Amino acid sequence: MKKQLLILITALLVLVLAACSEDSTADATDNSNDSENEVITIGYQKGNTVNILKEHGNLDEALNEAGYTIDWKVFTTGTVLLEALNTDNIDFGHASDGNAVFMQSGGHELNYLASEAPYPEGVALVTKVDSDIETIEDFKGKTVGVTRGGNQHYLLLVALEEAGIPLDEVEIKFYKDAAEGLAAFTQDEFDVYGTWDPYLAIVENTVETRTIINGTDTTENRTFYFATEEFLTEKPDVVKIILEELQNADQWANENKTKVAEILAAELGLDVAPLQKANDRRTFGVEKIDAEIIESQQHLADTFYNAELLETDISIEEAVNIDEALIPSNIE
Repeated sequence: MKKQLLILITALLVLVLAACSEDSTADATDNSNDSENEVITIGYQKGNTVNILKEHGNLDEALNEAGYTIDWKVFTTGTVLLEALNTDNIDFGHASDGNAVFMQSGGHELNYLASEAPYPEGVALVTKVDSDIETIEDFKGKTVGVTRGGNQHYLLLVALEEAGIPLDEVEIKFYKDAAEGLAAFTQDEFDVYGTWDPYLAIVENTVETRTIINGTDTTENRTFYFATEEFLTEKPDVVKIILEELQNADQWANENKTKVAEILAAELGLDVAPLQKANDRRTFGVEKIDAEIIESQQHLADTFYNAELLETDISIEEAVNIDEALIPSNIE
């Protein structure tokens, strides 16, 4: 088992280093044959829905027919992607709920466009199966490992609040990436490990764990889609095509989860099995941002602000100014 864990941690470390060594604004496709078309620049992170869209190829085809070519740019984190969006280096991209509130609190302009379907089972707080921790109440006096401002950090904060446990009764340790987190957990530096898919699925497939709580009824764990103000104003036809084809790719993904796992495994350099497990507990799809989604995202922002993680308090509603004409008919 120790040898297997060492191999896994090494593989995750290689993945992290490979991601960090990439030029976060490097072109991901060769568009030299479409030089006469106007270029639309789309940012994505490996393993997410826009990555599926890119690999499926339906958006490239649809925009090419409309006279555009896509310049796909890969980013290592949602924060870096949103910075590129804020500086007009890309036109469209995606980031997690946590990435978004931290960027907005830091004074960066955001334009929410749509949301990915919620993915509550894709984030969890787990222990080793032989741990004496069985409920949130058992976290008192224990060490919990999370990434600062990550979806598991939010899950922890909400779970503690609902259980009436003050923050000073739990020791929170931050880890920087999946490889570091898994290594610390296997070496018993954490009593409780907060992680997210596909790394959650990897841990479940490798270490005997007990899930204390996942996001079900606690956090929606959403990805959001963003665009620049100029892109929304000057290219509404393109925005609509992107959302329409994103939804089409998501529906294809729901019907071809094994194929999607194979695609993402190749992109991430991971085994297919945990990605298949992660896909099986989620539903792909694009959703309009309504009042309930805004309220949920505002609760996340307020929770981080009250925990003194955000620089300033923010209004999510102020960053959501969506023209209904931009939303295609296949998105509800």
